[in-house]
Amino acid sequence: MEIGNRLKEARLARGLTLEDVEEETKIRKKYIMALEMEQFEVLPGPIYAKAFLKNYAKYLNINQYEIMDAFKQRQSRETVHEEHGSQSAEKKIATKNMVDKKVVANRKPTYWLYAAAVLLVAAVVVSLVYGSKGLWSNSAEVNEGEQQIEEQITTQDNTGQQDRIQYDFTNITGVKIVLNVISDRSWVQAIVDGNDAFLGELTAGESRTFEGKEKIRIILGNAGAVEVLENDQSLGFLGDMGAVVEQEFKAPADQ
Repeated sequence: MEIGNRLKEARLARGLTLEDVEEETKIRKKYIMALEMEQFEVLPGPIYAKAFLKNYAKYLNINQYEIMDAFKQRQSRETVHEEHGSQSAEKKIATKNMVDKKVVANRKPTYWLYAAAVLLVAAVVVSLVYGSKGLWSNSAEVNEGEQQIEEQITTQDNTGQQDRIQYDFTNITGVKIVLNVISDRSWVQAIVDGNDAFLGELTAGESRTFEGKEKIRIILGNAGAVEVLENDQSLGFLGDMGAVVEQEFKAPADQ
């Protein structure tokens, strides 16, 4: 199924312009055009593409599940194509490397290389003979200096590691909720640990982050427009477009 053509035909059948759709759905005109032309790479990301497709299909009274299934199949085909292309490129590189190695192996060394090797060995022998006395006399000082530097680095690393461990531990305590308004707009209320943290309307493209020690209660006036993330894990949408949803998120009991 051609996703773009179906969307465009449904829009034209209802006598709607791109401006009409933008006004009603709050999806920007350039993104609507991208959906109808199946240029999904123009959209901000896969999450936006899915949300915009779903909302646009619902607005046009098209079966949104068929649209989403077609989109998933398209993504699967593109993934397989990219993997095949990557494997072909790797095979070409591997073949080129094998050819280069054979060429190098078949080359005969020239005489000047032998001469350079002999001179290098002679220089090393001379330096060892005349420099051994100074080398051994300074070895104790060098070892002592290296030990001091190593102790300083170890101390700094241990201190930094402790700081990082403490910082990471602090970050994983409690509960964190992120609200991303994908399309349209939504009325939002957030109550963190029993205290009002936010009350107002967010529009498409806006985002809010809330962190609490025990629990966070979220109330959405248009759940289908807001992506919800709990502790950096996406929960998707808590309801459909226009649905009022209230949900409480608690910190893990083992924290």
